[in-house]
Formats: sequence, structure tokens, C-alpha cells
Amino acid sequence: MTFLDTGILVGAVLERHPEHPACREALEESEAPFTNAHALAETFATLTGFYRVPVEAAAELTLALRSILSVEPLTWADYQTAISESRRRGVMGGGIYDSLHATFARRKGARRIVTRNPSHFAHAAPDLEILTP
Repeated sequence: MTFLDTGILVGAVLERHPEHPACREALEESEAPFTNAHALAETFATLTGFYRVPVEAAAELTLALRSILSVEPLTWADYQTAISESRRRGVMGGGIYDSLHATFARRKGARRIVTRNPSHFAHAAPDLEILTP
């Protein structure tokens, strides 16, 4: 199983993204690709904020991902685990979001995380294979 990080999702749905072909390939060729609902919120935020995609188009692009990969919500236990592990690993600030993604990926049995930001997972997921497209 393969967890796909937000950057991969953004690159996969946004044709003008500089890494669109590689991100699209990562989405289509990953073994049992999945993500969490928080990554969809981050995708929408990135599309509408950084890339200035109109809200309607960003919503359609983001929600269409559900037909391509499995999406589930984070649980209270995911937050407890991620925060506890962050404290032990020295993860600070926005690194908690990558820690949440890694915690969720582990709980779902992922063997790898595909991301455009491998350094973000250095502390959060040292036990998982981190790949870039």
C-alpha cells in the first residue's frame, strides 16, 4: 500500500503544475494508493491559495480524487499518536501535519509514502520508505 502526500495530489490534478506528468504517474501506478481526508483539505487549500485555481474548479479537482484513490478520515487516536511521537522526535510547527500523515499511513499498513517533500518526513516517518516522483 502507498500513501500519497498532498504535493503529489496537487501535482496530479493540476495540469499546469511543473511536475504534473510525474505526479500523475505516481497516482496511477502506485500500489493500492490512499490518502487521508486532511490531505484533501490541504490539496484544496494549495490549489485555491498558492495556485489561485477558482474555488469551483479546485473543489471539482479535489473531490474527483476520491474516484482514483482511497480516502479516509483521521481518527482521534491518529492525533494522539502523532502528537506524542512529535514530542519524542522533536517535530515542531507545521511538521505535525506530516506526522499526522505518517501516523495514518502506518495505521493503514503503508509500506511507502510518495511525496514531493521527502525532507518533511525525515523525523515523522523514518520507518517508512519515502519516494519522490
